Amino acid sequence: MSILQFFDSYRSLQGLENADKGDIDSMDNKILKLLDENFKCSCKGYNLDKLLQPNILIILAEQNMHGYMLIQELERRNIFEEEKADNTGVYRTLRTLEDRELVAFEWVLDEAGPAKKNYMITDKGFECLKNWISSLQVYKKKIDKIIKDAEQVFIKQ
Repeated sequence: MSILQFFDSYRSLQGLENADKGDIDSMDNKILKLLDENFKCSCKGYNLDKLLQPNILIILAEQNMHGYMLIQELERRNIFEEEKADNTGVYRTLRTLEDRELVAFEWVLDEAGPAKKNYMITDKGFECLKNWISSLQVYKKKIDKIIKDAEQVFIKQ
C-alpha cells in the first residue's frame, strides 16, 4: 500500500472524504509525523547523530577537506546505512566541533566558484578522538550485554 492509498483509506475510515483541505493537510502532517517517528525509531538505528562527531574527526585525521567532500566521504563510508547524509546536520556538527576547537578551517579560494572552508583536525581534536575510542569501547561492552540479554529473552520463549 502506498502512502497516498494509506491516506485515502484513513480519510475514508474517519469519514473525511469531503473535509476541508486545511483540516486534511493538518491531519496529513500529523500522520506523516507519526509515520516518520515509527520508521525512524531509535530501535532501528536512528538518532545516533552523536556518532557523526567521531566519524568526522577520523576522516579529518586522515585528510583535510571541505564540507561537501566530507559529506561525500561519510556517504562513501556508508555510516548512514544507505541513506543520504543530512547536509545541515553535518555542517551543524562541524560548527560544534569548530566551537569546541576540535577542528579548524582555512578559506580556500577556487578559481571557479565561491571560497570554501577547508577543515582540519586540531591537537585538541586528536585528543577528543582518543577519548571517543575509550568511550566507544565502553559503550560496545554495554551494547554487547544488552544484545546478549535481549537474545536470552527470545531463547526463553
